[in-house]
This record gives sequence, C-alpha cells and structure tokens, in this order.
Amino acid sequence: MEKSKITIKLEHFQNLVAVAYADGRLDIKEAEFLAQKAEEYNIKKELVDKIIDNAERLEFIVPANNIEKMNQLTDSVYMAMIDGEVDDREYDLCLIIAKKLDFDKNYLDEIIKLTKKLWNS
Repeated sequence: MEKSKITIKLEHFQNLVAVAYADGRLDIKEAEFLAQKAEEYNIKKELVDKIIDNAERLEFIVPANNIEKMNQLTDSVYMAMIDGEVDDREYDLCLIIAKKLDFDKNYLDEIIKLTKKLWNS
C-alpha cells in the first residue's frame, strides 16, 4: 500500500528534525527552516512541538521513491550546514542517511559541495 502525501511529508519533517538535533542543539536558523517546512507541509504546531520534544528518539524513515530520497538527502545536507558548517556529527548522520537512501559517500560529498557553492553565491 502506498503512503499518503501527508505521511510522506510528516516522515520527511521528522527526518529533518533528527538532522537538526544531530549536533545536540537547535540554532535559530535551523528552527526557522523547520518552521518553514512545517508550514509548507501544513503540520500543526502541536505536532511539531511533539516531534521536537522527542527529537533524540526519532529514527530515520526511508522514503519510498527516488525523488523523495533525493529531496530528503538534499534537505538533510541543507539542515546540517544551515549554521554555516557541517560538523562531524552532522556529516556522520548525513552519511548514514545517504547510505540508507542507497547513495554513497561520493554522492553525499557532491551534494555538500553543490550546496556550499549555491550557499555562497
């Protein structure tokens, strides 16, 4: 049975929260990005708060299709570097995510390089 668009968006959001908390903190830019995604996905504040309150217990959910997989990895990299740098714990989590999505380290490094290039332009 195929997942609903609502379920896919909720899982995507939960994965982003997990990445945001990978370095043990949530900075203002990460919070703003999560708020934008929650609004874009029409996730109610109460549910957002519940997800964030349980961030350390979230488990990564693998998207069902390739477009969602690429979107998930791209957003995860963006979330990891939103504070300007991808620290070691964030990189390790992005690498775990990439592998779970059937992408290799080289692909992740290319996504990071491209994101940095776009970020600086």
